[in-house]
Amino acid sequence: MEFWDGWFNRWKEPIITRDPKELADAVREVLEQGSINLYMFHGGTNFGFMNGCSARGTLDLPQVTSYDYDALLDEEGNPTAKYLAVKKMMATHFPEYPQLEPLYKESMELDAIPLVEKVSLFETLDSLSSPVESLYPKKMEELGQSYGYLLYRTETNWDAEEERLRIIDGRDRAQLYVDGQWVETQYQTEIGEDIFYQGKKKALSRLDILVENMGRVNYGHKFLADTQRKGIRTGVCKDLHFLLNWKHYPLPLDNPEKIDFSKGWTEAQPAFYAYDFTVQEPKDTYLDLSEFGKGVAFVNGQNLGRFWNVGPTLSLYIPHSYLKEGDNRIIIFETEGEYKEEIHLTRKPTLKHIKGENL
Repeated sequence: MEFWDGWFNRWKEPIITRDPKELADAVREVLEQGSINLYMFHGGTNFGFMNGCSARGTLDLPQVTSYDYDALLDEEGNPTAKYLAVKKMMATHFPEYPQLEPLYKESMELDAIPLVEKVSLFETLDSLSSPVESLYPKKMEELGQSYGYLLYRTETNWDAEEERLRIIDGRDRAQLYVDGQWVETQYQTEIGEDIFYQGKKKALSRLDILVENMGRVNYGHKFLADTQRKGIRTGVCKDLHFLLNWKHYPLPLDNPEKIDFSKGWTEAQPAFYAYDFTVQEPKDTYLDLSEFGKGVAFVNGQNLGRFWNVGPTLSLYIPHSYLKEGDNRIIIFETEGEYKEEIHLTRKPTLKHIKGENL
């Protein structure tokens, strides 16, 4: 049985906390009856694309990368106010169990890490992925891909100056581009709604749809639900007709070393940004991404996880084991066209205060 001392967090929602004294009193009450299994004692973080997802009815609610959980130890493993409250309670009510003084890890900060290279996703696409062709769009799983992004590409002629496009049955997030220009972004509750595009009649255009798997529900009745199959699951319509002849570019982003930074960069497109820095003595730290939009970040080839400026978390945890003495590189894949010429490493996580209630 799990004794929940905190809770996980979801995008766009306030951080969930539990009062330290109330928790300590509850732990004492349980221990007076028997034993306890604290969940979590140390939550840590979810690296890569393993953030997971919860659900309310038909709505999937992706979770943030951090699994701090407001636990007794924080994301990097240091004692919190909860830890100290439980420790004090144990010393008072259960003195037969001696309490050692906790250890604290050192962290580091580093300012003004410069941008050294950048390249648009569309320019380096062929170095990251080999296209799979089919008449209709395929789901991510049909391509042998489990996580990450999937780019769908086709060409079409415009039959009128304004065309109506519609993505039929897709998950989780779709960004539509025509000839490299952003048109619209849709989420699970919006996918299927009309997208109106004004173009030049009879012109041949390239249509790109970047779909993100934002996380799968990791418990309950949705394990086998079709909503957990990611990508475009039916097709894409122009007016009332399905578009055909698609190329699929799977982007699990497990090969950041293959990014070709010698290619071009275009404003307002999904892109990769590289930042180089040196470290004398690696220590735990946090990558501040508060001035970026949405995406994932890598340090020395390791996927740190997802970031999104909607909050509540605006940074990613970097353990000292991911850093090297000497030269290091951070690569940020950003999908909204929001980036900075310099980035910063901080001693503590960067958080966004969100008002309201959790779903």
